[in-house]
Amino acid sequence: MGGASTEKVTAMTGSSWDESLATGNELIDRQHRELVALADELKDVQDAAEAEVLRVLDKVMYSTLDHFYSEEDLMTQVGYPPIPTQQMVEQHQEFKSYARLRVLEFRTGVMLSVLPLQAFLGELLKVHEFGMDRLLADWIREQNGPSASGA
Repeated sequence: MGGASTEKVTAMTGSSWDESLATGNELIDRQHRELVALADELKDVQDAAEAEVLRVLDKVMYSTLDHFYSEEDLMTQVGYPPIPTQQMVEQHQEFKSYARLRVLEFRTGVMLSVLPLQAFLGELLKVHEFGMDRLLADWIREQNGPSASGA
């Protein structure tokens, strides 16, 4: 990932989707757009009633988990190599554990703001989604070869 992309991801994490960040894989990009919108929504509801914040947190967790499961299924379907598959699955596990703990802390009053979760989602998008996911999408494109564009 080049410097320009990193700057765009950093700028994007608090604002709307930037098409230059697309991986080229329709499924992954659709889910990334949804996660970006949820990061924005989480920031927007930070001062709302607790029930509204929890509703958005539930959407964030559901969408993130759905994205991870979709990717893991996609890697199996396309025969993605074992080492990068294992690296991605391990990163998914780390992100899920961290997010679940932060949501639990918010629900129990240990954490009083959702801003750390919003920052975490931004970091997730920057480090994982536009890093490892881009590698997966590029690998799929390479496997499909030139005929993929004509299909």
